[in-house]
Amino acid sequence: MSEVLEQVKQVLEGSVDAAVVLDKSRRILYYNRAYEVLSGLRGRQLRQKVEAGVHCYEIFPLEICENQCLGCKAVEARRALRMDEIRAIPRAPEGDDSAGPPSAERASGEEGMTFIVAAVSLDDLIVETYRDVTADVRIQRRLKVLLESERKAKASLAEKVREATEELRQAQAVLVHQEKMSSLGRLVAGIAHELNNPINFVYGNVDFLGQYMEDLLTLVQLIDESPLPPPLRERFDDMKEQIEYEFLVDDSRKLIRSIRSGAERTAEIVQDLKTFSRGGGGELQETDIAAGIETTLNLIAPLLKNRVEVRRHIPENLPRLFCNAGHINQVFMNILTNAAQAIDGEGTIDVVIECIDDGDAIRVSITDSGPGISAGVMEKITDPFFTTKEVGEGTGLGLWITENIVRAHEGRLSWFSERGQGATFTVVLPVHAPDTARLGITGGQTKS
Repeated sequence: MSEVLEQVKQVLEGSVDAAVVLDKSRRILYYNRAYEVLSGLRGRQLRQKVEAGVHCYEIFPLEICENQCLGCKAVEARRALRMDEIRAIPRAPEGDDSAGPPSAERASGEEGMTFIVAAVSLDDLIVETYRDVTADVRIQRRLKVLLESERKAKASLAEKVREATEELRQAQAVLVHQEKMSSLGRLVAGIAHELNNPINFVYGNVDFLGQYMEDLLTLVQLIDESPLPPPLRERFDDMKEQIEYEFLVDDSRKLIRSIRSGAERTAEIVQDLKTFSRGGGGELQETDIAAGIETTLNLIAPLLKNRVEVRRHIPENLPRLFCNAGHINQVFMNILTNAAQAIDGEGTIDVVIECIDDGDAIRVSITDSGPGISAGVMEKITDPFFTTKEVGEGTGLGLWITENIVRAHEGRLSWFSERGQGATFTVVLPVHAPDTARLGITGGQTKS
């Protein structure tokens, strides 16, 4: 054994790694200079302990000494073994009143000292080496932390870019919509103005036409009742028969009534168009909300097609709203249009208007008898660009814009639905809207 020990000493003496030679009982037989430095003991102190038969784990305890002694395992395995990232135990050796070796002090830190430990069995000897990799491990851990921070930063940046892109997309959609609505408002106002003159001409003259017709009929009746020469009477009666005089009189009166009714209806439509296009400039004004809803119902009449009954529950003497009239009209246009389109076949729409909060707010509830809205759709119903309609039939912006208009007026939009039970949309608006209502659409979204 002494010959092997001498050979081992020669190899380990100049090693930069701490090394120790042990017997099978793990008593120290030899250590190199690096081990002495690592122990934190003076040369004489360490020699005295070694001569007294000290065990290795009493000089430099590691976390594996108690249950996973690498030297012991090397003896059993009869081959060299290695373990990475082994930490020193932060305590002084038993029976030593000193503060402990530098390794123990360093190990008492948050990270402690870390070693690569190797062991090999040579005859009756155990050779263990300790390489201090504390700095490398700390660098690796720090690098791992930095890489994780970088990953999170990249993910956060990507999320912010996505959010910014989505906000830009929404803002662009709002601008396009506002420009489209503004252009539509100007177009509708222009058409209404152009239609107004000929409609007024028809409406203003139909009464005169009716009066002239009655005068002519009176004249014909006088002639008919007057004595006429036989040849003239015969020609007169033949003419009445040829033109179907009785039918002509009755039908002419019906035609004049129909012209008058059509002119009145056209004038109402023109007025509704003018009312709906009003307020596009963002000005706040007093508005009769009941009249605005009635105007909207008139405009969507083709969607109702005599198949949907609209039941109105509107009290008298409602306070007038101070609001952006054009945008509020758009709110009810969107909701009522959706309600009408939700009904397949015959059905009903209930419009209920109430004054609440001691007259400071108005609540409008619109309930349809359609198939209702599923829970999954309700969660996304006001998301921008979300639509259940076919491609080309809807933009998915209607209720999103509706919600933002209501919010700009510091109002509330809520909805409730059960499958097979229809849907109810409720709008609550303050009587006096804030200045933010001038904008009409604020962007962003909330859930009901």
